Amino acid sequence: MRLSPAERARRLAKIRLVLTDVDGVLTSGVIYHFVDTAGELVEFKGIHSQDSIAMAWLAESGLTTGVISGRVSKGTDARLRLLKVKHIYQHRLDKADVFAEILAKEGLAPEQAAYLGDDLTDLPVMRRAALGVAPASARPEVLAAAHWVVRARGGDGAFREFAEALLKRQGLWDAILARYR
Repeated sequence: MRLSPAERARRLAKIRLVLTDVDGVLTSGVIYHFVDTAGELVEFKGIHSQDSIAMAWLAESGLTTGVISGRVSKGTDARLRLLKVKHIYQHRLDKADVFAEILAKEGLAPEQAAYLGDDLTDLPVMRRAALGVAPASARPEVLAAAHWVVRARGGDGAFREFAEALLKRQGLWDAILARYR
């Protein structure tokens, strides 16, 4: 259910918590595997650098960030910690339960949360959050359910597009720009 630009702006103004899926939102969804010399399966994925810095900007601007992913990746965990992501949940497909847990920990209501997702497992959270956001490359069912579909594809700036709109709406963008003048 798409929101009008005015309603989207109204909801963006209230967001205090930003949660996202990883594969298909922060990444293109492509996952590479190899076996290391110890015989352990190693997973590689690429998180877009513009999405990465946007995650850090949100945290540095006082917003709470988090990830709920069905997969487990040591590399992703380490990267998210560098980006000051507060809530990191991996190997969790019960995303609605995790969403409720994070809301309770933060003392927030669903009306203060945004969630970015691209696949069917993301739908329960997208429907509960004030703002369910999908990258342009999301599955058709997710595109249909999203409040907002950003122009960028997953792994190609989708999170950044959302984050910039949020920071601008909350009057935080000028402080980000001032760092680079």
